[in-house]
Amino acid sequence: MTVLRTMGYCFLFVMVPLGGLLAAYPDQIANGLSALFGFGVTRGSLGIAFLFLAAICMRVDMGIRRRAQSSAATAG
Repeated sequence: MTVLRTMGYCFLFVMVPLGGLLAAYPDQIANGLSALFGFGVTRGSLGIAFLFLAAICMRVDMGIRRRAQSSAATAG
């Protein structure tokens, strides 16, 4: 459990698979999202969205880590 908290849940389970998909199929994902939303989605906008999602995941992971450290400090 400590290893998962160190790496970050959100990073491990969201960003790694999503980053792998975006690296392997950037044009297909951009075209699919363009068709789904009805407006043009470029590879650049996918990159910006990925960085925004990474910032959110880091914020979530820091909150998880902070709560775990505070509970460990009060228990120990």
